[in-house]
Amino acid sequence: MSGTVDLFVADGQDTQPVISISASQSLNASEFSREPIPTGLARLDQALDSASVDPGRPGGILRGQVTEVFGPPGVGKTALAMSIASNALREGGKVVWIDTSSPIPFPRLEALTQNPLTNLIYLRTPTLPHLLSLLIHPPKDFPPQETSLLIVDSVSSLIPSYFPHAAELKERQAQGKITDKAQLHWLLNRKWNVSSDLAVHLARLASRGIAVLAINQAHTKIKGQLRATLHPILAGGGWEQNVMTRIAMYRDLPDKRFMEITKRGGKIFPVRIGELIIPFRIEEDGLREWIDVAERRFLGLHPPLPLQQTQPTPCRKRKASNEIADSQDEDSEDGFDWNDESLVGAKSAEE
Repeated sequence: MSGTVDLFVADGQDTQPVISISASQSLNASEFSREPIPTGLARLDQALDSASVDPGRPGGILRGQVTEVFGPPGVGKTALAMSIASNALREGGKVVWIDTSSPIPFPRLEALTQNPLTNLIYLRTPTLPHLLSLLIHPPKDFPPQETSLLIVDSVSSLIPSYFPHAAELKERQAQGKITDKAQLHWLLNRKWNVSSDLAVHLARLASRGIAVLAINQAHTKIKGQLRATLHPILAGGGWEQNVMTRIAMYRDLPDKRFMEITKRGGKIFPVRIGELIIPFRIEEDGLREWIDVAERRFLGLHPPLPLQQTQPTPCRKRKASNEIADSQDEDSEDGFDWNDESLVGAKSAEE
């Protein structure tokens, strides 16, 4: 198919460095970038860009920053990404789609776009080293000029297979297989170092005026929560600092799906804010909203919360918790003794 490739990096290939830019600079640069890319859902577009000073400005995901979408398998994350990609392609921009797990359905995306996918650059990164190589040492002219959208589907699918579970490391230590505490520190820290590197380089790409959409898997936390709660698998201090907007996707009813904006403009929101929850369906011709007053009341959706009442993302220690995975990508630090003063280095890496 025109505009698609499979692998991308070969040893000795010419590369060009990515310009270094801080997360705050990336956020400021987004204010001066071109107009947002519509998602296909009018209420979601409005909620994503409601802080705009121009009331007539069309909403959507903002260029110049990283937007994360997370949720359990089958909830519609890829469908949302295809809807956004089709809008970007119809506007004449180029779209880079980085696939880490399963190929995208090209016929469906072409039907949504209603045009040949000549401006789609499709890259397959089957391993974590491939993904890191592409982002940290990109090929020459990557991303190409006029790129308006870059999608990583999914940014977390490659992570679990490369990093032992913290409980597994604890078992190895108990069995005497890990006796060097420096080695244990390194094993515990490297996952968070890699996730921080991924976030930083995605933010640098976004600083070129590109909307970066990172699809993240989810697991369910129970301990310390009022109810079982979905959380993104890829998380941590470095990741949080570089992700400016977060959309959670979930099902509360058998045949109904929901999107909820839990972070916008670098600020986090309490859950169940009515204006930030968008019920939707996946149909043949794309995504569709639905509104049912009785069901919204049943879900306990509250009146909108003004943006100025939101709180900045807190820098707090990651709490150990019991988790139930709703996908094979589940990972946690549950059961590890984070209070052990000898592991201060590993603990601080997550703050």
